[in-house]
Amino acid sequence: MGKILSIDKYSRKKIDLSNLLDINICRLNALFTENGLNLLITGGAVRDHILGNKPNDIDFTTDANPDEIISKLKNNRDFLVIDDAKKYGCISFKKNEKKYEVTTLREDVNTFGRSADVRFTKDLYKDAMRRDFFCNSMYLSFDGMLYDPLNAYQDTLGRKVSFIGDTFDRIQEDHLRILRYIRFSSKLDSKNIIPEELEVCIKEKALLLRISKERIKSEILKLMQSIKSPEIISALSLREFLGLFDIKINNCTHIPKLASIKKRFDNFFQNPLFEFTLTLDNTVPFDNTLNMLRELRFTNHEIKQIKIFSDLLEQRTVSVVDNIDAYIYKYGREFTGYAVIIFCLFESKKIQNKSLLTLFNSISEKAIPNFPIKSEDILGLGVKPGKDVGLIIKKFEKEWLSSNCQLTKDELLAKINL
Repeated sequence: MGKILSIDKYSRKKIDLSNLLDINICRLNALFTENGLNLLITGGAVRDHILGNKPNDIDFTTDANPDEIISKLKNNRDFLVIDDAKKYGCISFKKNEKKYEVTTLREDVNTFGRSADVRFTKDLYKDAMRRDFFCNSMYLSFDGMLYDPLNAYQDTLGRKVSFIGDTFDRIQEDHLRILRYIRFSSKLDSKNIIPEELEVCIKEKALLLRISKERIKSEILKLMQSIKSPEIISALSLREFLGLFDIKINNCTHIPKLASIKKRFDNFFQNPLFEFTLTLDNTVPFDNTLNMLRELRFTNHEIKQIKIFSDLLEQRTVSVVDNIDAYIYKYGREFTGYAVIIFCLFESKKIQNKSLLTLFNSISEKAIPNFPIKSEDILGLGVKPGKDVGLIIKKFEKEWLSSNCQLTKDELLAKINL
C-alpha cells in the first residue's frame, strides 16, 4: 500500500482514537487495508474528537479513485456499496442502518453551490484547500496520527472558525457557507470570531434567500442544536440571519442546563425538532410560527410534532412527574420523555440524575392506560345517539386525565352529573 502524496510532512502528533472507533469503522478500515487502499478519517469528526466531543457522523477519505474502490470492494461481505455519488468521488458503505461515506481526495475545478466539477488528487494539501473552514481541514490515520496540511490544529483547540481563502469568494461559491459558518461558530461556542469574516457574512446574508428552502431548513435545524450559550447569539448576530426566514428565537437561557441533561441522557434526544422548538420565541402566536414552518417546507408530520412540543412547553407548570400516566395516554411514551425534560428545565428547581433516569425508565416500562368509558356506557345513561355522546365522553376523559388515569368507570359515572 503506497503512501498518500507528501503525507509525512503534515504529521503533527499522535491522538488517542479509542473513543472514536467502533467495530464497523475498524472493519471498514481493515477492508481497505486488505485490498491495498488507504483510508483516513476527515472533516468534522476530527475537529470534534480533538475538542473532546462525540462526532455525530464520521466521514472518510482515500487516495483511491472511485472506480478502483468499486472494483476491489463491491463484492465484500460486510457492507453494501452505494455508488450514486460516484462522479463526486463519494462511495458509501452501508451496514444495517448506518452509512459511511468515503470520498476520494479531490480539488474543486468549478463550483455550483454544493456541487462542483472535481479533479481527483493524491495530494492532501489540495484536498484540504477545497474545504470550507480550517477546523474541518484535518485528517486522522487509524494509528492515531494527525495530518494537518493547513496548520489548523492550534486554532481548532482555540475553538476558532475561519474560512479557508477569501471569505467573500468562498461564500459566492456556496451561499450555504454563511449558515455553516454561523453553525460551527455556535457549535464550538467560539470566543475567537474574526470580525471581518462575520461582517462579510452579515453583508451577504441575502444570498441565503437564493438557496432552496429544504436546504435552509436542514441547516437551521442543525444550527439550533449547535447553540452552546446564550452569549453566542449576540456575538454572531444570529437573530439577523434567522430573521431572513421570519424565525424568532428566545434568549436561550435554558441552554446550559439542557446541555448538562443532554450530556448524561443523549440517547433520549433523538428528535432535532425538540431543540428547535425550545429555541423559538413562545410569545409568537403559533399561527405565525405555522406560516414560517410551511414557508421552510416543514412536512405536516414535522409541524404536528412541533405543535406537540409547543403544547408541552405551554403546560410545563403541570408536574409531569405526578401525572405520568395521563401524559403517556395523551402524548405517547416518546413525547412524555420530552415533557419530563421540559419540566426539569423550567419548573424543577433540583432533580438528581438518578431520579431523572428512574423517570425515563418508568416511561418505557409503563403500559399505555385504557380509557374506561365507551359510547355504549353513555347510551346506557339514557343519552340519545348523536354529537352529545362525543361531548360527554370528552368531559369524562378530561376528568379521568385530571386523576392521572386512576378513576375507574364506576367512579367516573358516579362523579359526573349529566
